[in-house]
This record gives sequence, C-alpha cells and structure tokens, in this order.
Amino acid sequence: MTREARAALVCEKYKKLAPKFVHPEALNYTSPKFYKNKVLTIGVENSAWASQVMAKQIELISEINKSLGQKLVEKIQTRTGETLSSPT
Repeated sequence: MTREARAALVCEKYKKLAPKFVHPEALNYTSPKFYKNKVLTIGVENSAWASQVMAKQIELISEINKSLGQKLVEKIQTRTGETLSSPT
C-alpha cells in the first residue's frame, strides 16, 4: 500500500470514529488534515475542540489501529483554526 493510500485510509477511519469517540457533531468542527510518520493531524475549529480530541486520543488511536488491523497511528495532534479543507 502506498503512503498516500495509507494516509487516506487513516483519515477516513478518523471520520468514521470521531462522532462516536469525540462528539456526535465532531465532524462539523474537526477534520483530519494529514497523516505522516505515524502521526495523525486533526484540524479543529478552536481550543475547546482541540481539548475534546486530545481527551479521546488514546481511544481514537486504539480504535483506528484496531479497525485497520495494524499499528499505523501512534499519536494524534491538533491544529487550531484548520477545519474546512480536505486531508492530504
């Protein structure tokens, strides 16, 4: 699997799991930005959403890796003010 395909898969898994683990409306205020070197970067509207995502980081990482059948994500980080553009 190419790096680009792996990154797209990880970002899609975040989109599926965020409403369950972060908040039902999480995708209105957060979006996966990119995945590189086992780090998934999430754009968040503000610091409150950054706190929500980081509070659930362990569960998100565990569920993403479990659903993919391998340990692809080791860390999640957030970037405030970056929610609208699509992931790369």
